[in-house]
Amino acid sequence: MSFSLKSWSSGSMTDAYAYFGCRLDSSGAVFRVWAPGAREACVTGSFCGWEDRRYPMEEISPGLFSCTVQGVAQYDTYKFVWTTPDGRRIFKSDPFAFHGETPPANASKAYALGDYPWNDVKWMARRKAQGPVNLYQLHAGSFRTYAGGEPLNYRKLGEELIPYLKKLGCTHAAFLSLLEHMDGDSAGEKTTGFFALTSRYGVPDDFRQAVDQLHQAEIGVIMDWNPAGFPVDDFGLSDFAGQPYWEAPGQEGDFRFFDFERPEVRSFLLSSACFLLDTFHLDGLRIPRAGEIAERPGGAAFLRKLNQTLRRKFPTVLTIGAGNGLGFSLRPDPEAAWSIFGMAAGTPGNLPAFREGSLLELDAGEVRQCSIIGRMPGSYDEKFARFRAGAACFRLMPGSKLSMMGNEFAQFSPWRPGQELDWVLLDYEMHRKCLTLLRNLNDFCRKNPAVRWEAKKSYEALPLPDGLCGYVRTDEAGNRIFVLSNFTGQAANRLTIGVDRRGKYAELFNTDEAQYGGEGRAAGVNFAKLKPADGKPYCIELDLPPFTTVYLYKAAGAKAPKRV
Repeated sequence: MSFSLKSWSSGSMTDAYAYFGCRLDSSGAVFRVWAPGAREACVTGSFCGWEDRRYPMEEISPGLFSCTVQGVAQYDTYKFVWTTPDGRRIFKSDPFAFHGETPPANASKAYALGDYPWNDVKWMARRKAQGPVNLYQLHAGSFRTYAGGEPLNYRKLGEELIPYLKKLGCTHAAFLSLLEHMDGDSAGEKTTGFFALTSRYGVPDDFRQAVDQLHQAEIGVIMDWNPAGFPVDDFGLSDFAGQPYWEAPGQEGDFRFFDFERPEVRSFLLSSACFLLDTFHLDGLRIPRAGEIAERPGGAAFLRKLNQTLRRKFPTVLTIGAGNGLGFSLRPDPEAAWSIFGMAAGTPGNLPAFREGSLLELDAGEVRQCSIIGRMPGSYDEKFARFRAGAACFRLMPGSKLSMMGNEFAQFSPWRPGQELDWVLLDYEMHRKCLTLLRNLNDFCRKNPAVRWEAKKSYEALPLPDGLCGYVRTDEAGNRIFVLSNFTGQAANRLTIGVDRRGKYAELFNTDEAQYGGEGRAAGVNFAKLKPADGKPYCIELDLPPFTTVYLYKAAGAKAPKRV
C-alpha cells in the first residue's frame, strides 16, 4: 500500500488498516504503529522470547514507527514497548491487530488476513433493503452453547442461525459487538480491538464463512460498532504512549471517549468501519451510543463524515444511530416500542406518531433488566395474553423492527451474557405457541404491502377508549389493515369504529386463537353500516376480547390475503 501521511493526518483515511499493524509475508513481518510522544519504541513477542529491546523501531515520520522482523509466523503473539517521556517502559497491544489472544490474555497475534472465496455475489448485488427490515438481535456467546457450556464458534453459530432465522422470518441477524473486549459478562460495548473480532468464537475467516452462508440463505448481517471510546487499561489505547492521545482530555473514570476533534482519531475510526464492512461483507453497522458521541466536541461532525463516507463507499449498507441530521439510514426509537408493551402491561399511554426511518427497538439493554413477558402482570395465562396482544400491535407499527433474542418464545428470565437462552421453554406449550405467533406475524408482514409501505399516509391512529388502541395501515392500492388492541381485562363489546368505506371487513388475525394459546374468541367478519361515527360516514361494530389484538382487512377491490 502507498501510505499517505497527509490523508491520515487530515482525518479522511479509510484504509489505514492496510498499512498499520503487523503485515506478514513469507519471510516475516513489518510492524507499523502511530505513537506520538513515545521517546523510544520497540516490538517484542513470542518470536524473541519477549525480550523488550531486541527489535527497536525506527521513527520514519514524527509519531510513525516501523520495524521489520524476520521469522514471525501466523499466530505469534506480540506487543509494542514504549519508553515514555518520563522514562517508564510500557507494553501496549496493537491498535490495528486483526487477531488477538483470548481474554483475559491481551497480546496481539500476527495474522495474515488473506482473500476469502466469497459465494454471496447475488446477495451483494441486490442487498439494498426493500421496505422495513426485521432485525434479530443476538449475543454470539449466549444464543446457543455446546453441551459443556462453551459458546458456539462462528461457523457453527452460522449453521444454527440459518434454519432458525429462516423459519422465524427475520431479514437480518443483528449481532451485539463482536469486536474484542475484555469483559465477558457484557454486550461487548467496551471495545479493545477495533480491527479484531473477538477470538472467543474463532478466527476472522470463521466469521467470514458464517456471513457467507447467511447471505446465501438471504439473511443479512448487521453488527454493533462502538466508536464512542474505550476502557481504561494498561495494554490498550488509554495513555497509549504514556500520555493521553486517542482520548479527549480531562476525563475520569474507567471509560475514555475518543478525541473526535483529532484528525488521526477520525482516520482510525473511519478505517475501522470500512474494514468491517469490506472484510466481512457486513450489511450495516448499528452505533448504540451515537447520541452520546454527537454531544461530544467534534462528535456530530464525525458522525456526519462517517455516514457520508460509508454512503459513498458502500451505498447499499445500513447505518443505525440516534440523532437528527447526522445521515443515519435508520434512527432507533426504543420509547415507541416499549410504550406499546407498557400499554399491554396496563400502563396508560398513546400510540407513537409516525417517524420516517425509525427503528423500533426491543434491545438487549432493556431485556437484560427484565424480559418482556416478565413485565406483564397477572396470572400465567394473563401474562401470555398480554404479551401476544402487545407483540401483534407492535409488529404492524410503521418502521423497521429490532428484537433481542429470546423475546420470540417469551423467555421469562432476563438475558445474561454468560448463559444460553432458555431453549428448554420450548418444551412447554405456551412458549411454543408464542413462537408460532411471532413466525406468523413476521410472515404476514413480509408478504403484505400495507405493512411494507412506509409513507406517512400509510398510518393513521384511531380514536378509541382508554385501555384500547388501534391504527390503520394502508398500501398504495388503498387496501387497509385495521389493527385493534384491547389491553384491558374486560371484553369491549359492540366496539364502534368509524370507517369511510362500505363493504366487508374480514378478520385476518386474532391473538386469542387457540393456536396461539388463547380461548378462541373471534371478532368475526364485519360489514360496514351506514351510521356515522368518529367523523366517518360508516361504522363497523365488533366484540374485542380482553387482552387481544385483531387485524381486520378492507380490500380496495382486490381479494383479501389469507388469514394469518
